[in-house]
Amino acid sequence: MRCAKSLVVGFEGLPGCGKTTVIGLLLDTLRAMGIAVVSVDIDTSIHAPALRAVADALPLDNFVRSMLFWAMRIQQYEIIQDMRGRMQIILVDRTRGTTLAYDGYGNGVSRELLDMIGHNLSAPDITFLLCVPMTVAHARKKSRTMDDLAFARRVEQGYAELADTHGWIRVDAAQTREKVADTCFVAIYSALKCATKQQRAE
Repeated sequence: MRCAKSLVVGFEGLPGCGKTTVIGLLLDTLRAMGIAVVSVDIDTSIHAPALRAVADALPLDNFVRSMLFWAMRIQQYEIIQDMRGRMQIILVDRTRGTTLAYDGYGNGVSRELLDMIGHNLSAPDITFLLCVPMTVAHARKKSRTMDDLAFARRVEQGYAELADTHGWIRVDAAQTREKVADTCFVAIYSALKCATKQQRAE
């Protein structure tokens, strides 16, 4: 099936907020409905493992580490572009918003530089920010981000400000993963129906 326009849906949030699990639940639900859907994350590219291996060996505030993640983010975007027209829905596990939250807020990289690097990376049609208290996120998943409390708070603040600026949909991710997935599904399915109706009108 060729799709006139894919619905691109981004998921943002701290490690442990449940993004990957919720995306998995949504994939199962949407595929069971016969909807052509795929998930793309920063590790989808064939080059990602090598880039991540180098990046993970560097400190969180290392500039080279930031640039390596930007390289993976750009490759992720290229994969999304390649899938447009072949999938009805593309679920994206973290997008440019995460890079801005981590580098712009977490590491203090200038917004001008970040905008210059990522200016060609278009925003998803819908973005969900899965919100959980940091204590919950830390208990759910061990990560370098959550081990550095000051860094994690800056990233959390970045997510909050980006959500306000760009109109992301905030979801209480302290609920069960099933309830979080249901909340996201309602918004996604509504947007898909609107997009389908508009394409038929054109």
